[in-house]
Amino acid sequence: MDDSTGHDFAKTCGCKGIRTCLLCEGEITTVKTSQGNAEGLMRYLYCNQCHKAWRHIEGSQCQTEEMDFPGVLVVEDFITPEEEADIVTVIEGAEWKMSQSGRKKQDFGPKVNFKKKKLKLGCFTGLPNFSASLLDRMKSHDLLKDFTPVEQCHLDYDPSRGSAIDPHFDDFWLWGERLVTVNLLADSVLTMSCEEKGKVEVTIQQTSDCDHGKKPVARTSSTLDSEILVPSNEALTVADSQDMTSSQDMSESNSLRYCDAEVAIPMPRRSLLVVYGDARHKWMHAIHREDITGRRIAVTLRELSSEFSADGVHSQTGKELIEVALSFGGSAIS
Repeated sequence: MDDSTGHDFAKTCGCKGIRTCLLCEGEITTVKTSQGNAEGLMRYLYCNQCHKAWRHIEGSQCQTEEMDFPGVLVVEDFITPEEEADIVTVIEGAEWKMSQSGRKKQDFGPKVNFKKKKLKLGCFTGLPNFSASLLDRMKSHDLLKDFTPVEQCHLDYDPSRGSAIDPHFDDFWLWGERLVTVNLLADSVLTMSCEEKGKVEVTIQQTSDCDHGKKPVARTSSTLDSEILVPSNEALTVADSQDMTSSQDMSESNSLRYCDAEVAIPMPRRSLLVVYGDARHKWMHAIHREDITGRRIAVTLRELSSEFSADGVHSQTGKELIEVALSFGGSAIS
Protein backbone atom coordinates (compact mmCIF):
# COMPACT_ATOMS: atom_id res chain seq x y z
CA MET A 1 0.00 0.00 0.00
CA ASP A 2 1.43 3.38 -1.02
CA ASP A 3 0.94 6.57 0.98
CA SER A 4 1.30 10.14 -0.28
CA THR A 5 5.09 9.85 -0.06
CA GLY A 6 5.12 6.83 -2.35
CA HIS A 7 6.33 4.55 0.44
CA ASP A 8 5.24 0.95 0.03
CA PHE A 9 4.53 0.02 3.67
CA ALA A 10 3.43 -3.53 2.86
CA LYS A 11 6.94 -4.51 1.78
CA THR A 12 8.62 -3.66 5.06
CA CYS A 13 6.13 -3.14 7.88
CA GLY A 14 2.46 -2.91 8.79
CA CYS A 15 2.26 0.85 9.40
CA LYS A 16 -0.70 2.84 8.07
CA GLY A 17 -1.65 6.50 8.14
CA ILE A 18 0.26 8.39 10.83
CA ARG A 19 1.72 5.23 12.38
CA THR A 20 5.45 4.68 11.83
CA CYS A 21 8.30 2.45 12.98
CA LEU A 22 12.05 2.28 12.49
CA LEU A 23 11.57 0.12 9.40
CA CYS A 24 9.80 2.91 7.51
CA GLU A 25 10.81 6.18 9.14
CA GLY A 26 13.94 6.55 7.04
CA GLU A 27 11.84 6.48 3.87
CA ILE A 28 9.09 8.97 4.72
CA THR A 29 9.18 12.69 5.36
CA THR A 30 7.52 12.74 8.80
CA VAL A 31 9.65 10.96 11.37
CA LYS A 32 8.77 10.28 14.99
CA THR A 33 11.93 10.73 16.99
CA SER A 34 10.36 9.86 20.33
CA GLN A 35 7.12 8.56 21.75
CA GLY A 36 8.00 9.30 25.36
CA ASN A 37 6.38 11.48 27.97
CA ALA A 38 4.67 14.63 26.77
CA GLU A 39 6.34 17.81 27.94
CA GLY A 40 4.75 19.45 30.98
CA LEU A 41 2.98 16.37 32.33
CA MET A 42 3.33 15.41 35.97
CA ARG A 43 4.81 11.91 35.88
CA TYR A 44 3.83 9.42 38.57
CA LEU A 45 5.09 5.90 39.24
CA TYR A 46 2.56 3.25 40.23
CA CYS A 47 3.33 1.08 43.27
CA ASN A 48 1.62 -2.30 43.11
CA GLN A 49 1.99 -2.84 46.86
CA CYS A 50 0.11 0.24 48.06
CA HIS A 51 -1.93 0.75 44.83
CA LYS A 52 -1.06 4.43 44.63
CA ALA A 53 0.87 6.51 42.14
CA TRP A 54 3.81 8.50 43.53
CA ARG A 55 5.86 11.47 42.41
CA HIS A 56 8.94 12.86 44.10
CA ILE A 57 8.60 16.64 44.27
CA GLU A 58 11.50 18.18 42.39
CA GLY A 59 13.78 20.31 44.56
CA SER A 60 12.68 18.62 47.78
CA GLN A 61 14.61 15.92 49.61
CA CYS A 62 11.67 14.37 51.41
CA GLN A 63 8.38 15.49 49.89
CA THR A 64 6.29 13.29 47.64
CA GLU A 65 2.86 13.49 46.10
CA GLU A 66 0.58 10.49 46.15
CA MET A 67 -2.49 9.84 44.04
CA ASP A 68 -5.00 7.01 44.35
CA PHE A 69 -4.90 4.97 41.18
CA PRO A 70 -7.55 2.23 41.27
CA GLY A 71 -8.06 -0.38 38.60
CA VAL A 72 -4.65 -2.03 38.27
CA LEU A 73 -3.43 -5.42 39.47
CA VAL A 74 0.11 -6.66 38.87
CA VAL A 75 0.97 -10.23 39.91
CA GLU A 76 4.72 -10.72 39.78
CA ASP A 77 6.16 -14.12 38.84
CA PHE A 78 2.79 -15.28 37.57
CA ILE A 79 4.57 -17.97 35.57
CA THR A 80 7.94 -19.65 36.08
CA PRO A 81 10.96 -19.24 33.76
CA GLU A 82 10.38 -22.80 32.52
CA GLU A 83 6.72 -22.08 31.75
CA GLU A 84 7.70 -18.89 29.96
CA ALA A 85 10.17 -20.80 27.77
CA ASP A 86 7.52 -23.41 26.91
CA ILE A 87 4.91 -20.76 26.03
CA VAL A 88 7.34 -18.82 23.84
CA THR A 89 8.28 -22.03 22.00
CA VAL A 90 4.61 -22.68 21.22
CA ILE A 91 4.02 -19.07 20.14
CA GLU A 92 7.04 -19.11 17.85
CA GLY A 93 5.61 -22.16 16.12
CA ALA A 94 2.86 -20.00 14.59
CA GLU A 95 3.26 -17.41 11.87
CA TRP A 96 3.63 -13.75 12.86
CA LYS A 97 1.90 -11.00 10.88
CA MET A 98 3.31 -7.48 10.64
CA SER A 99 1.27 -4.89 12.51
CA GLN A 100 1.45 -1.14 13.01
CA SER A 101 4.13 0.85 14.84
CA GLY A 102 6.76 -1.87 14.55
CA ARG A 103 4.77 -4.66 16.17
CA LYS A 104 4.09 -8.21 15.01
CA LYS A 105 0.93 -10.04 16.01
CA GLN A 106 -0.94 -13.33 16.19
CA ASP A 107 -4.73 -13.24 16.60
CA PHE A 108 -7.08 -15.81 18.13
CA GLY A 109 -10.57 -14.34 18.00
CA PRO A 110 -13.61 -13.39 15.92
CA LYS A 111 -13.45 -11.17 12.86
CA VAL A 112 -14.66 -7.73 13.98
CA ASN A 113 -15.62 -4.47 12.32
CA PHE A 114 -15.63 -2.09 15.28
CA LYS A 115 -16.88 0.93 13.33
CA LYS A 116 -19.96 -0.93 12.07
CA LYS A 117 -20.28 -2.98 15.28
CA LYS A 118 -20.38 -6.25 13.41
CA LEU A 119 -18.59 -9.53 14.07
CA LYS A 120 -18.52 -13.10 12.85
CA LEU A 121 -16.70 -16.22 13.91
CA GLY A 122 -14.91 -16.42 10.59
CA CYS A 123 -11.83 -18.65 10.95
CA PHE A 124 -11.83 -18.46 14.76
CA THR A 125 -11.28 -21.97 16.13
CA GLY A 126 -10.66 -21.15 19.78
CA LEU A 127 -7.95 -19.94 22.13
CA PRO A 128 -4.60 -21.77 21.94
CA ASN A 129 -4.17 -24.91 24.03
CA PHE A 130 -1.60 -23.45 26.44
CA SER A 131 -4.10 -20.80 27.58
CA ALA A 132 -6.25 -23.35 29.44
CA SER A 133 -3.75 -23.71 32.29
CA LEU A 134 -3.10 -19.95 32.35
CA LEU A 135 -6.82 -19.29 32.72
CA ASP A 136 -7.10 -21.78 35.58
CA ARG A 137 -4.33 -19.95 37.41
CA MET A 138 -5.88 -16.55 36.71
CA LYS A 139 -9.13 -17.70 38.30
CA SER A 140 -7.34 -18.27 41.60
CA HIS A 141 -7.33 -14.48 42.00
CA ASP A 142 -10.61 -13.02 43.25
CA LEU A 143 -10.58 -10.33 40.58
CA LEU A 144 -10.53 -12.96 37.82
CA LYS A 145 -12.56 -15.82 39.29
CA ASP A 146 -15.32 -15.29 36.70
CA PHE A 147 -13.06 -14.15 33.86
CA THR A 148 -14.07 -15.80 30.56
CA PRO A 149 -11.87 -14.68 27.64
CA VAL A 150 -13.04 -15.00 24.05
CA GLU A 151 -10.09 -13.36 22.32
CA GLN A 152 -6.33 -13.69 22.66
CA CYS A 153 -3.71 -11.58 20.94
CA HIS A 154 0.06 -12.04 20.93
CA LEU A 155 2.07 -8.87 20.28
CA ASP A 156 5.80 -8.92 19.56
CA TYR A 157 7.68 -5.74 20.49
CA ASP A 158 11.32 -5.34 19.46
CA PRO A 159 13.59 -2.29 19.87
CA SER A 160 15.17 -2.95 16.47
CA ARG A 161 11.81 -2.10 14.87
CA GLY A 162 10.99 0.80 17.20
CA SER A 163 7.93 -1.08 18.44
CA ALA A 164 5.32 0.90 20.38
CA ILE A 165 1.60 1.49 20.68
CA ASP A 166 0.04 4.95 20.96
CA PRO A 167 -2.32 5.97 23.81
CA HIS A 168 -5.71 4.37 23.23
CA PHE A 169 -8.77 2.76 24.79
CA ASP A 170 -9.61 -0.83 23.94
CA ASP A 171 -13.06 -1.03 22.38
CA PHE A 172 -15.99 -0.82 24.82
CA TRP A 173 -18.75 -2.21 22.59
CA LEU A 174 -17.28 -5.71 22.34
CA TRP A 175 -14.65 -5.99 25.06
CA GLY A 176 -15.61 -6.09 28.70
CA GLU A 177 -14.42 -4.79 32.04
CA ARG A 178 -11.04 -6.52 32.39
CA LEU A 179 -8.02 -6.44 30.08
CA VAL A 180 -5.52 -9.14 31.02
CA THR A 181 -1.91 -9.45 29.86
CA VAL A 182 0.91 -11.88 30.59
CA ASN A 183 4.25 -10.13 29.98
CA LEU A 184 7.00 -12.32 28.47
CA LEU A 185 10.75 -12.04 27.77
CA ALA A 186 11.42 -8.52 29.11
CA ASP A 187 10.39 -5.89 31.64
CA SER A 188 8.45 -2.97 30.25
CA VAL A 189 6.21 -0.07 31.27
CA LEU A 190 2.54 0.65 30.59
CA THR A 191 1.95 4.40 30.47
CA MET A 192 -1.50 5.71 31.40
CA SER A 193 -2.77 9.11 30.28
CA CYS A 194 -6.12 10.87 30.47
CA GLU A 195 -7.83 13.59 28.45
CA GLU A 196 -10.39 14.53 31.10
CA LYS A 197 -10.28 18.13 32.36
CA GLY A 198 -11.71 17.20 35.75
CA LYS A 199 -9.60 17.23 38.89
CA VAL A 200 -7.99 14.38 40.79
CA GLU A 201 -6.99 14.79 44.43
CA VAL A 202 -3.31 14.41 45.27
CA THR A 203 -1.76 14.45 48.74
CA ILE A 204 1.61 16.03 49.45
CA GLN A 205 3.42 14.02 52.12
CA GLN A 206 6.44 14.84 54.28
CA THR A 207 7.92 11.40 53.75
CA SER A 208 10.71 9.74 51.84
CA ASP A 209 8.67 6.96 50.34
CA CYS A 210 5.47 4.99 50.32
CA ASP A 211 5.11 2.34 53.04
CA HIS A 212 6.92 -0.08 50.78
CA GLY A 213 10.03 2.04 50.23
CA LYS A 214 12.31 -0.69 51.52
CA LYS A 215 11.26 -2.75 48.54
CA PRO A 216 11.42 -0.11 45.78
CA VAL A 217 9.86 -0.77 42.41
CA ALA A 218 12.61 -1.69 39.98
CA ARG A 219 13.61 0.90 37.45
CA THR A 220 12.75 -0.69 34.12
CA SER A 221 13.39 2.08 31.64
CA SER A 222 15.00 5.42 31.05
CA THR A 223 11.47 6.82 30.83
CA LEU A 224 11.18 6.37 34.58
CA ASP A 225 13.59 9.18 35.33
CA SER A 226 14.66 10.57 38.69
CA GLU A 227 11.77 12.99 38.77
CA ILE A 228 9.30 10.20 39.50
CA LEU A 229 11.47 7.77 41.38
CA VAL A 230 11.11 8.00 45.14
CA PRO A 231 14.39 7.59 47.08
CA SER A 232 14.56 4.62 49.45
CA ASN A 233 14.77 5.15 53.20
CA GLU A 234 18.32 3.84 53.28
CA ALA A 235 19.46 6.63 50.97
CA LEU A 236 18.49 9.41 53.39
CA THR A 237 21.11 11.32 55.33
CA VAL A 238 20.90 11.70 59.11
CA ALA A 239 19.72 15.27 58.70
CA ASP A 240 17.01 14.14 56.29
CA SER A 241 15.84 11.51 58.78
CA GLN A 242 15.62 14.05 61.55
CA ASP A 243 13.65 16.44 59.38
CA MET A 244 11.25 13.65 58.53
CA THR A 245 10.79 12.55 62.12
CA SER A 246 9.72 16.03 63.13
CA SER A 247 7.35 16.48 60.22
CA GLN A 248 6.31 12.99 59.12
CA ASP A 249 2.67 13.54 60.10
CA MET A 250 2.37 16.66 57.98
CA SER A 251 0.44 16.37 54.74
CA GLU A 252 -1.77 18.57 52.62
CA SER A 253 -4.25 17.95 49.87
CA ASN A 254 -4.02 19.45 46.44
CA SER A 255 -5.75 18.88 43.14
CA LEU A 256 -4.46 18.15 39.68
CA ARG A 257 -6.25 17.93 36.38
CA TYR A 258 -6.34 14.36 35.08
CA CYS A 259 -5.05 15.56 31.72
CA ASP A 260 -1.93 17.02 33.35
CA ALA A 261 -0.75 13.67 34.74
CA GLU A 262 0.47 10.37 33.42
CA VAL A 263 1.18 7.21 35.38
CA ALA A 264 3.91 4.68 34.60
CA ILE A 265 3.03 1.11 35.58
CA PRO A 266 6.06 -1.20 35.70
CA MET A 267 5.41 -4.59 34.07
CA PRO A 268 8.04 -7.07 35.24
CA ARG A 269 8.95 -10.02 33.08
CA ARG A 270 6.61 -13.03 33.61
CA SER A 271 4.06 -10.87 35.44
CA LEU A 272 0.29 -10.74 35.03
CA LEU A 273 -1.33 -7.34 34.50
CA VAL A 274 -5.06 -6.64 34.87
CA VAL A 275 -6.53 -3.26 33.91
CA TYR A 276 -10.12 -2.59 35.01
CA GLY A 277 -12.40 0.08 36.53
CA ASP A 278 -11.15 3.66 36.21
CA ALA A 279 -7.87 2.52 34.66
CA ARG A 280 -9.88 0.78 31.92
CA HIS A 281 -12.57 3.41 31.32
CA LYS A 282 -10.95 6.76 32.20
CA TRP A 283 -7.26 6.33 31.37
CA MET A 284 -5.78 5.48 27.98
CA HIS A 285 -2.84 3.10 27.91
CA ALA A 286 0.29 3.06 25.76
CA ILE A 287 3.68 1.41 25.38
CA HIS A 288 6.34 3.98 24.51
CA ARG A 289 9.22 3.13 22.21
CA GLU A 290 11.71 4.08 24.92
CA ASP A 291 10.25 1.41 27.22
CA ILE A 292 11.04 -1.45 24.84
CA THR A 293 14.64 -2.25 25.74
CA GLY A 294 14.58 -5.91 24.69
CA ARG A 295 12.26 -8.19 22.77
CA ARG A 296 8.90 -8.47 24.54
CA ILE A 297 5.88 -10.67 23.84
CA ALA A 298 2.52 -9.66 25.32
CA VAL A 299 -0.19 -12.32 25.63
CA THR A 300 -3.40 -10.32 26.01
CA LEU A 301 -6.84 -11.81 26.72
CA ARG A 302 -10.17 -10.01 26.51
CA GLU A 303 -13.66 -10.85 27.75
CA LEU A 304 -17.04 -9.85 26.31
CA SER A 305 -18.98 -6.74 27.27
CA SER A 306 -22.39 -6.88 28.96
CA GLU A 307 -24.10 -6.65 25.55
CA PHE A 308 -22.93 -10.22 24.90
CA SER A 309 -23.77 -11.61 28.35
CA ALA A 310 -26.65 -13.97 29.09
CA ASP A 311 -28.96 -10.97 29.61
CA GLY A 312 -27.51 -8.85 26.81
CA VAL A 313 -28.93 -7.99 23.41
CA HIS A 314 -26.32 -10.19 21.72
CA SER A 315 -26.47 -13.07 24.20
CA GLN A 316 -26.64 -15.81 21.54
CA THR A 317 -23.55 -14.49 19.76
CA GLY A 318 -21.78 -14.29 23.10
CA LYS A 319 -22.67 -17.89 23.94
CA GLU A 320 -21.33 -19.11 20.60
CA LEU A 321 -18.09 -17.17 21.01
CA ILE A 322 -17.49 -18.56 24.49
CA GLU A 323 -18.09 -22.13 23.34
CA VAL A 324 -15.56 -21.81 20.54
CA ALA A 325 -13.00 -19.88 22.61
CA LEU A 326 -12.97 -22.35 25.50
CA SER A 327 -12.44 -25.34 23.22
CA PHE A 328 -8.73 -24.41 23.47
CA GLY A 329 -7.98 -25.92 20.11
CA GLY A 330 -7.38 -22.73 18.19
CA SER A 331 -4.79 -21.72 15.64
CA ALA A 332 -3.67 -18.17 14.88
CA ILE A 333 -5.84 -16.53 12.25
CA SER A 334 -3.89 -15.90 9.07
